[in-house]
Amino acid sequence: MNKSDLVSRVTARLDGDRRAAVAAVNGVLEEIQQSLARGERVTLPGFGTFDRRERGPRTGRNPATGETIQIGATVAPVFRAGAGLRQVVTQAAGTAVGTARTAVAEVASVAQAVVAPAAPNGKPAKAATSAEQAKAEKGRAEKGRAEKGKAEKGKGEKGKGDTGKKKAAAKSGKKK
Repeated sequence: MNKSDLVSRVTARLDGDRRAAVAAVNGVLEEIQQSLARGERVTLPGFGTFDRRERGPRTGRNPATGETIQIGATVAPVFRAGAGLRQVVTQAAGTAVGTARTAVAEVASVAQAVVAPAAPNGKPAKAATSAEQAKAEKGRAEKGRAEKGKAEKGKGEKGKGDTGKKKAAAKSGKKK
C-alpha cells in the first residue's frame, strides 16, 4: 500500500470526501514528522511508537581508498510496533500459514491416495511413515552438507594462515 492507496481507503471511510481524506492523511504524517523533528516521541496506543535514535560520531573507512574518515553524528527515525499491531499482524500471518498448511495436508492426502507401486511379491508396497520420511530427508540433508564441505575443503582463504602445508601433507600421507 502506498500513500494514494491509503488516501483512497480513508476516502471510502469518509463517504467519498477525497479532499478531507487527503487533508487527514497529510495532517497526521506532518504532525508525526514535526514532532520527531522537535525531539518528541509519538505514541499511538495499540499501534506503535515513533521515536528518534541518536547516533554519535564515529570513525569509518572509505571502501575505495581504505582511508580513515570521520562520520558525523546522525539522528534516525525509528518505529516500534505496539502490542495491538503485532497481534493483528501475527493473526493475519497465522491465518495465511494455516491456509498453507491445510493446502499442503490436502496435497499430501491426495498423494497418499495414489496407488503405491507394487512390491516384488506382487502386493502393494506399504506407504512410508512420517518417521521414515523424516529420516530419509535428514539423510539427504547430511549428504548435501558433506558434499558441500568436500567442495570447500580445498579452498584456502588468503590471510587465514593456509600456506598449503595441509594440502602437501595430505598428498604425501603425513600428518602435520
